[in-house]
Amino acid sequence: MPIDREETLKKAENLLRQGRLDQAIAEYERVVEVQPRDWTTANALGDLYLRANQADRAVGLYEKIAAHLFKEGFYPKAAALYRKILKLAPADENVLLNLAEISTRQGLLADAKAHLNVIARARRDRGDTTGADDIVIRLGSLDPADFDARLKGARTVEARGDTTAAAAQYRELYEYLLEKGREAEAAAVLRELVRLDPSDPLARATLAQAAVARGQFEEAREYLDRESAGNDPALLFDLIQVELQTGRIERAQELLPELFELSPNRRYTIVELAWSLAGTNIFAASACIDAAANALIAAGEFAEAASILQEFASRVPGQVNALLKLVEVCVDGGLEATMYEAQAQLADAYMAVGLASEARVIAEDLLSREPWEAAHVERLKRALQMLKVPDVDAVLAERLSAPPDEHISPVVRDEPRLLSERPLEPIPEPPPRFHHQVRPEENPPAPEPVASAAGRPHVPAEVDLMTVLGDLHGDSVSPTSSGTASGPRQELGQVFAELRARADDEDEDASEHLALAKSYAEMGIPSEGLSALEVAARSPRYRFEAGGMLARLYRDRGELARAIEWFERAAEAPANSIDAGRELLYDLGVVLQQAGERERALAVFLELDAEAPGYHDVPDRVADLSRQTGG
Repeated sequence: MPIDREETLKKAENLLRQGRLDQAIAEYERVVEVQPRDWTTANALGDLYLRANQADRAVGLYEKIAAHLFKEGFYPKAAALYRKILKLAPADENVLLNLAEISTRQGLLADAKAHLNVIARARRDRGDTTGADDIVIRLGSLDPADFDARLKGARTVEARGDTTAAAAQYRELYEYLLEKGREAEAAAVLRELVRLDPSDPLARATLAQAAVARGQFEEAREYLDRESAGNDPALLFDLIQVELQTGRIERAQELLPELFELSPNRRYTIVELAWSLAGTNIFAASACIDAAANALIAAGEFAEAASILQEFASRVPGQVNALLKLVEVCVDGGLEATMYEAQAQLADAYMAVGLASEARVIAEDLLSREPWEAAHVERLKRALQMLKVPDVDAVLAERLSAPPDEHISPVVRDEPRLLSERPLEPIPEPPPRFHHQVRPEENPPAPEPVASAAGRPHVPAEVDLMTVLGDLHGDSVSPTSSGTASGPRQELGQVFAELRARADDEDEDASEHLALAKSYAEMGIPSEGLSALEVAARSPRYRFEAGGMLARLYRDRGELARAIEWFERAAEAPANSIDAGRELLYDLGVVLQQAGERERALAVFLELDAEAPGYHDVPDRVADLSRQTGG
């Protein structure tokens, strides 16, 4: 029945003053019964229950009030009531859980952890392992910054057999650690994830890339294979590095064409990898260069392929197969100037490993094309001496007196594909690693060193072959010498006369071709004179001018590799003037810089700066390149 709340509460207060506690409680109960949402009166009633030693009734009433306040969002008031309850019932898990939740919502994570840990200890003490694990998992999701609690929670989920949920927690923890810059801890968590889910390609790839970055290639192999790399060029590149660094070169050779098909520009990355390997792993570097050259050849970029092979031959001298491939590329690409240089290197490499017969064929070919080159004469002489050919001077005289095309080697004319299928195989120190047997007569003891004529000026009309051959032999050829020397002496006079006439004819022809190229340039169609310039450049007398014109033509057409080739070729010849020589060196340095060859460009500009301080903007370029290269 309705009551007067104010009158009833006043009556209860009078009863309390009189010490009649039970009657006062009855009056408060009447008010709460009629108005159950009168939480203030209910709280006062709970306090009276405590005074009457009725703790259970007080706890029940407090919990009802606290639950209402919690639901309505009055967290501080609800927490105060729950704390009052804990004084009466310290092990009440429901109260502790509610306090932990309220503390979490208020951002009081330390308080929340404390309440949950009390519950976990109590459950373990009574043998409730499953219940304790529930709290561990909850603690793991409570504070994102608590790495230990999160890891422990994920492992507890895994121990329960819920691998999917555990993997998700490991990944979230990994991403958090990575964001905070804690790479080592992140990697440890990611390894846990891969252990739990070996099929996770992203996790495996991430671990593999990190291992490659640290240079731990064996570890990377645990996580990265062809399947996990997929069609990602970056991952496939890392896999190739792993295979090369762990000795599986054949497997890397199988993967390289796949990489180039996915990303053609990666062939230049592979070339950079080869340079980094050249000093420690020649076979791996050779595999990279071979694959990159094949890709460029397939794309018709013969000049680029030749440039890469030339650089490899320069960094790792004596690699026969690399030089064979270089000659092949020059033949297929029509790179005549580069081909002669490659042939010379190949002949020297052959002799270095005892293959004198092969060296002789190439040396004869070079000498038949450029008989005025003292280096060719010396090279053929060394090959003949290694083969123990009798009367070397007579053979040299015969070769020099032959018509230009009579002895052109099959290396150039009859076998345009020397190495179409065989990959480059670096040649280590003797014994050589070749696929054919060296005949005994091809591998005699090396002769005593002879004086080199490689530095003799290239002036075809003024070469005295008697002097050259005498110097190469180590002594002069006397007219009164006995034995077989008189025959060669008598023949060399005729050879000299014939060579002088032939050199004059070739110079005249070169001069006409140079003039033709200049006419094309004046008409505004300089590209029409390319072939004429190449003919003119064969003559040492006109090589500087014709080679420079060729280089600048290729530079203007954007063919930087061929421009560099001809600039370097021209730089080897005597300059028409000091200013012309400096201008050509400057242009070479600029093109090298444009092509990304910073170290080579820096070397050119340093040489030019030493010779002509302050020339153009050379000092500025030296400073910039020095910063870029660490030089």
